[in-house]
Amino acid sequence: MLNSNRLSRQDYALILLLFLTELTRSAFFLTFWPLYAVNFLNFSVVNAGVVLSAHYFTETLFKAAAGCQLDRRGKPVLLMGLSLSLLSLLGIYHQQANWVILVLAGLFGLGFAPVWLAVISTVAPTDHPNRAARMGVVFSAWLLGAGAGPVGINFVISAGFRPAFQLLIVFWALCLVIGLLIPLRAKTGCIRISLPDQFKRLATDPMVIKILLPGMFLQTLAASLLLPILFICHRHPGINLPAVRFVINGRGAATVLFLVPMGKLVDRLPLKKVLTAGFLLSALFLSLFPLTRELPVIITLVILVGLSYAIVLPAWNSLLARVIPAEHQATGWGIFTTLEGLGIATGPMLGGVISGWLHPVGAIYLSAFILAGMGFFYLFYPFDQTLLNQGR
Repeated sequence: MLNSNRLSRQDYALILLLFLTELTRSAFFLTFWPLYAVNFLNFSVVNAGVVLSAHYFTETLFKAAAGCQLDRRGKPVLLMGLSLSLLSLLGIYHQQANWVILVLAGLFGLGFAPVWLAVISTVAPTDHPNRAARMGVVFSAWLLGAGAGPVGINFVISAGFRPAFQLLIVFWALCLVIGLLIPLRAKTGCIRISLPDQFKRLATDPMVIKILLPGMFLQTLAASLLLPILFICHRHPGINLPAVRFVINGRGAATVLFLVPMGKLVDRLPLKKVLTAGFLLSALFLSLFPLTRELPVIITLVILVGLSYAIVLPAWNSLLARVIPAEHQATGWGIFTTLEGLGIATGPMLGGVISGWLHPVGAIYLSAFILAGMGFFYLFYPFDQTLLNQGR
C-alpha cells in the first residue's frame, strides 16, 4: 500500500510537464502577449484581447474531444497537441498579420487542450485510494506554473521582446522533449463510445444534474466575477500597486502551500463536511475584504481565502472523480472542464457590468453570496446518500 501511494517517475514527469507548459502559456498570454502586441506589433488593446480570448476559447471548446481521443490513442494525442502548440508559437513569432495570429492563437489552445487531461487522468486516476492528495499535487504544479510564468517573464522582457519570445519557444520545445520521454498509454479495455453518447450518459446521471452541474457553473462563476476588479485594492489609502501584487501572489502561494495537506485531509473526511466548510469559509473571508483598509488584515484575509480554496479544490475534484468512468477518465474530465469553462466565460462579463453600473464591491459580495449558497446547499442536500445509493 505504501508503494501504491508514491508517485512514479511517469507521474513526476507529467507533473513537470504540466508545470512547464502552464508556466510558458501563462507567461506568454497573460504578460508577454499584451505588451508585445501593443508595443511591438502596434496592435490595439482590443485586438490583443481578442487573440487572448481565441486561445482560451478553443482550449475550452475542444477539451472534451481531446479527452476522448486521449482515452483512445494515448501518447500520440499529447504529442500532437504539444507539437501543434509549438508550431503555433513559432508562427506567431514570425507573423505580424492580426488575422493570422488570431488563428495561430486558437490552434495553440487546441494543442494545449490534452495536456491537463493527460496529467490528471494518469497521476490522479478516479480509482486511486489517495486521489484527493494526488490532485493536490497536480493543482499545486498548475498553480505554481500559472503564478511563476507571468511574474518571471517580466525579468526577461527587460532584455527585449525577441529574446523573451525565443526563451518561451525554447521552454515549449523542452516540454515536447519531456512529452516524448513519457510512456503514456491509451486506456486498456476502453469501450469506443462516441462523445455525444458520453454527454447523454452524464446528462441522465442524477448526481450530475442535481449535485455537480449547478456547482460546476457557480463556483467558476464566483471566482471569475472578481477578475474585472482584481486590482480594486489599490484604491485603499496607503496601499500601492506593488503591495497589491504581493497580496494577489500571496493568495496563490497560500493555496499552493495548503493544497497537498488539504488533499490528504479530504481523503480521510466526509466530502459533505469538507465541501461545506470550504465554501462557507471562502464566502466569509471574501465578504470581509470591503470592510478593511489595513494591509496586514488584507494579507491575512488573502491567506485565509487561499486556505479555503485549497480545501474546496481537492474535495470538489474528488467528487467529480466519483462520477467519471474509470475507462473514460480523460473524456470525463474534458467534458466537466468544458462545462466549468462556461462559468469562467460568464463571470468577467457579469462582474464588469456590476462594477460599472453599481460598485466594484457589489461583485465581491455577489461572489461571496454564491459561495455561501453553495456551502448551505451541500450542507443540507443529502448527496452522501445519493453517492451511497449509486455505489460511489
